[in-house]
Amino acid sequence: MDINFKGDGITFNFRVAGLIRNGNKILVEKNKEVDYYGLIGGRCKLGESSIEALQREILEETGLETEFIRGVGIIENFFISRYTNSPYHEILIIRELKFKDAGAYKQDGITNFEEKENAKFYWKELSELNKCKPEIVFSHLNDNTFFHFINKDEMKTE
Repeated sequence: MDINFKGDGITFNFRVAGLIRNGNKILVEKNKEVDYYGLIGGRCKLGESSIEALQREILEETGLETEFIRGVGIIENFFISRYTNSPYHEILIIRELKFKDAGAYKQDGITNFEEKENAKFYWKELSELNKCKPEIVFSHLNDNTFFHFINKDEMKTE
């Protein structure tokens, strides 16, 4: 069961996201429904570590296995959902991983395997990622230091 529940008029969500590098490029997801890129990932399930959840999500979405490299950061997001127009409190844990199959790095992009037919994954230069979410992540990727941010910008719509 996904760690996502509603209480006292706010939804809590526990998400994981993966940073996968290919030289100076980062693997990002582009969903047809939105106008920005984001990191690959999804929700953590009860009883599942954030690393296990991220490896499962990437395998489901790309068909490719990964290895854990390091923790990157944590973001506490508070926002109004664009789908439900209701408040969310989200914990996002970001981990760096790498693909076990070196062939994945030779592709221009990765076609979504089976889970989300409307999403695609691309290798993008950091300089190209000016319209990405969460924005704060992409501005700190070259620091190689662990970060923890609280994003409470007036409960803006995500």
